[in-house]
Amino acid sequence: MAPQGALCLIEESPRVAPALMFHHFCGAHHPRGQGAITADELARLIEWIGPPNILPAGDWLRGFRRGSLLPSQICLTFDDNLKCQYDIALPVLEHYGLTGFWFVYTCYSTEKLLPRLEVYRHFRTVQFSDVEAFYEEFFGLSAQLYGDEVTIWLEQFDRSRFPMYPSFYSLNDCRFRQSRDSLLGQERYFGIMDQMLAKYGFDAGDIAQAVLMSDAEISDLHRRGHVLGLHSHTHPTDLSKLPEDRQVWEYERNFASLQAIIGEKPTTMSHPCNSYDASILRLLGRLGIELGFRADVAHTAYSRLEVPRRDHSGVMREVLQ
Repeated sequence: MAPQGALCLIEESPRVAPALMFHHFCGAHHPRGQGAITADELARLIEWIGPPNILPAGDWLRGFRRGSLLPSQICLTFDDNLKCQYDIALPVLEHYGLTGFWFVYTCYSTEKLLPRLEVYRHFRTVQFSDVEAFYEEFFGLSAQLYGDEVTIWLEQFDRSRFPMYPSFYSLNDCRFRQSRDSLLGQERYFGIMDQMLAKYGFDAGDIAQAVLMSDAEISDLHRRGHVLGLHSHTHPTDLSKLPEDRQVWEYERNFASLQAIIGEKPTTMSHPCNSYDASILRLLGRLGIELGFRADVAHTAYSRLEVPRRDHSGVMREVLQ
């Protein structure tokens, strides 16, 4: 969520076209989960945009610094250092001679702290026939454990109170995210999900190794000319609500870890789950971050640390029309 008064903290950025944001890809041994696209679909999207309109990340960054980007020139961004991005998307980018921005969270790489967001997503993708089947079991277990607190909340949930969610999110998509972030809180949410993993015999560590890039793959992206940036250390789902000392730890740890992997100081980032506040923008400025991306196009004015992005899923719907 965007901070009040944040634009006064950072020099306003030049007007640029929204970047394109990607997360999950499918193919080979990577399952088709919610929102995932194939290599062919990525290529079709690039052709629809027009390859000359997509700049390699380094060229886009230099144009951004100079304020010389044309309204038609965009860049490609990839959040969460996912193995499927390296396996599926990278060869497509190389076919077109493109590089991208890749935003890395580092908790599993450096400390073997579980990347729970991706562990739980992989579990619900491979275990359930569709996401609605997962939601039914998740909400059922939540109500079983916490009774009317959950049951009444679900009945009274009003989607219109949460305009931050894209229109393509289903009602249960919104319910799930709000129950995870606001109703249940981290400890209870983790407990529910860990019960579900145990019920079906999943090992969280095995999932983590399967879904995240290795340090060698992250370093390889840097060597190939891609731009690597911050995405917090543990990827909290609502970073803006954490105490300021925890926010500092998230980004300072992320900065040091990524610098150790790629051998230079990162200067770019994207806001995990679009959650940030004024203190986070000040912190990023102190760390020397010169470019940050939001996860939507809600703002008509923005700073250099709040550059807008469009989610690929919305663009894909335009491509397929």
